[in-house]
Amino acid sequence: MRETLKNEPELVILFGDSVRGEAVYRLVEFGASLGIPVKYVCLVDHSNSRGAMDMGLMPDFLPGYRPVQEAGLEPGLTLPAMLDAPDLDALWIVGANPLRNRELGAAGAFLVVQDLFLTETAQRANVVLPAAGAYEKTGTVTNTCGELIGVKRAVSTMGAKTDLDIFRNLAVMMGIEIAPPAPAEVYSNMSQRGIAAATGLTHAGLMDPANDTLFTSGTLGRYSKTLNSLKEAPGELYRWNS
Repeated sequence: MRETLKNEPELVILFGDSVRGEAVYRLVEFGASLGIPVKYVCLVDHSNSRGAMDMGLMPDFLPGYRPVQEAGLEPGLTLPAMLDAPDLDALWIVGANPLRNRELGAAGAFLVVQDLFLTETAQRANVVLPAAGAYEKTGTVTNTCGELIGVKRAVSTMGAKTDLDIFRNLAVMMGIEIAPPAPAEVYSNMSQRGIAAATGLTHAGLMDPANDTLFTSGTLGRYSKTLNSLKEAPGELYRWNS
């Protein structure tokens, strides 16, 4: 297979989240040994998982994949470690349902859940904060190729607040005065922090949708720049022997 791949003009390697740590390093080493342009796409489990990682929702990285040590901090706990910790005082869960099939290690922890639905995790919470859905707020998602996609609010929320509003309200209650959040400022901050998906973008350009069609039975109006940049070159590599 290696020799076949070497004869291709370029390559995209798709891999799932079961490929981790040292295995990712070996995969990149393999790609580098081919002597052709190679792009890597990690197929994550959930919508906007790539965006969450870009924004620093990991225990050992800041936004833009900068080590937390750069800010004089120590790495935090992973999600499994938080759920297993017996001495956790409080846990705030946003848009996730990790207690669907398991118990929380710290039985006495104060649990806050911020979500659209009364999930299994929300049913165990001390406080539930109703959150706005994807099309009840303006923002972005990042696809698995690292491309930023703008989302415009389609309807107003009823009895729910956006994530930015919830976090801002909490800050005010804690005595931290910050201005009402504006999505455009978030985009600017993402670019300043070196997040690749936001580099060179402007708010106006980012939020221009491809079209206003919610559904079409034809082809899509916008393609992935990463995947669509590859030339269609069917050859022996693409043929399956039955």
